Amino acid sequence: MAVEGCLMITETILYLAAFFSGLITAITVGISRVTFSGDCVLFAEVTWCNATAFSFTQLGNNGVCGFSIGLDVIVAFYALTVCCYHVAVFFKWTKERRWVMLPGIIINACWLLLLFIDSCILSVGFKRFCTSITEGQSIGSKITQCSADLSSLNWNLPKCSGEKSDHPSYSAGNFYGFLTTAQGASWIGVLFWLLLSISLIIRRVRDRPVLDPTSDKAPIASNVAI
Repeated sequence: MAVEGCLMITETILYLAAFFSGLITAITVGISRVTFSGDCVLFAEVTWCNATAFSFTQLGNNGVCGFSIGLDVIVAFYALTVCCYHVAVFFKWTKERRWVMLPGIIINACWLLLLFIDSCILSVGFKRFCTSITEGQSIGSKITQCSADLSSLNWNLPKCSGEKSDHPSYSAGNFYGFLTTAQGASWIGVLFWLLLSISLIIRRVRDRPVLDPTSDKAPIASNVAI
């Protein structure tokens, strides 16, 4: 039971950490959208007219940011729900239902896969946006890397042809910091869900004799959760 208790306590901590990582990812991606008047800049591209002026040639699909925000919110509150269940079991407010471990493994594996895809989207989308800024033909040596300094650029200049920009006024804000934080929190969340899946599989394997009443090695199930 000592190993069982350690695993369950570890899972509780990991679920709480996964809740915060998901929430941080959703909030930072959401704030980055607000700074660009509701537009998503993941996979967006800009073109430089000269060494000081540029305009957007392509904005990111809002569905991409929406997918990231929605997924992370759902996963975060699922993690919080399971964390609360573990706390209830620890304080004996409810009994541990061991049969939920197998569905839990499947659900955790699904979250792990979806969050891995989400992390790749955030990383690749942000890198593409930064690359279009730092590798413009007319930049010269003014901007050589994607950094917080990009927030000070004028994002509302007319298009190279002299036309008015076809997007709302952008403030940009500290979008670099927010999206960098979102990427980091997302990948850390993937690690948390990987560890949770491994821990739950270990507990499920250890409990097979308990869950299989026909087994000769089936011990008497204990009511002690931790």
